[in-house]
Amino acid sequence: MSRHPHDFYHRPEYVELCGKYEGGNPAAFYAENGASQFLAPVLIQNVPDVLGAPAGWYDCVSPYGYSTPLLAPAEESLEVFLESICHAARELGIVTAFFRLHPFLALNHDVLGKFGRVMAHGETVYINLTEPEEEIWAQTSTNHKRNIKRLIMSGFTVNLDEWNRLKDFTAIYHMTMRRLGAGMSYMFSQEYFQDLKSSLGDHLHLCCVVSPAGEVASAGLFVETQGIVQYHLGGTAGEYLPLAPSKLLHYFMGKWARTRARTRSNKVFHLGGGVGSAHDSLLHFKSGFSRYRKRFFTFQMILDEEKYRMLNQGAKVRSPGVDSTRAEFFPPYRR
Repeated sequence: MSRHPHDFYHRPEYVELCGKYEGGNPAAFYAENGASQFLAPVLIQNVPDVLGAPAGWYDCVSPYGYSTPLLAPAEESLEVFLESICHAARELGIVTAFFRLHPFLALNHDVLGKFGRVMAHGETVYINLTEPEEEIWAQTSTNHKRNIKRLIMSGFTVNLDEWNRLKDFTAIYHMTMRRLGAGMSYMFSQEYFQDLKSSLGDHLHLCCVVSPAGEVASAGLFVETQGIVQYHLGGTAGEYLPLAPSKLLHYFMGKWARTRARTRSNKVFHLGGGVGSAHDSLLHFKSGFSRYRKRFFTFQMILDEEKYRMLNQGAKVRSPGVDSTRAEFFPPYRR
């Protein structure tokens, strides 16, 4: 489906990478119906041993990021494709499926709702790269503008794709995740970042804000695919936090993405949302770059009701203090 709209999350190399670092067997549900095609990248994971499930029981989850199922060229066949997923999944012993939907590659929620639950989460922020540069700058908050100008006047510079700084980026990223109290699933290793570069090639870009002393103050990884520029991962060195160098980082990448609009057909620069889709300080920071918002949704499917019920009951017995009915965690028995 490479000729149809997609993002880097759908590339086989990326799905394989996620299988290596997130755990699970990288795979995809693929089906055709006449001229229509359907693709859903997934990681097939064993049901945790602690639940006492027999061998051959699995869950599947979309890889990290917005790796939504893809449907092309039209939505008429979506229901047929979802029925085929349900049938194939049961044949494979898959109990549940969890998909993170892409804000810019929408699927019909009414049809999805016939096969599972669509959950609304927080907003994400994006810059409309088709607008004039002065309009984009006008949407930037006064506070952001002031910080950006101060950083430039103080001698901070920005460089792109100086990959010898990847080790600096990794150190800053880890520092940032520890400061935010992020779980171990977000502590990607140096090897991960090297593998990510190998997997995505020229689609991946490393941007660094460098202090007058030559130190990396803030850095981020960005991916450019089919008109969408995604902010993937990033962070800021603790000693530079008061100066907010990440504002210069995102400002620079927004300008860069727009200058490539003609050659790469870039239309949106997606900054993402808050931590865990929360309406938090990170979302507030990103909102200072643009007035445009998208809603983030996930899609939950129970593919085998009997096994699902048994696993939830088993989880309740083993962890009686855990609420296995909370809708925001899926499947609940993995809590």
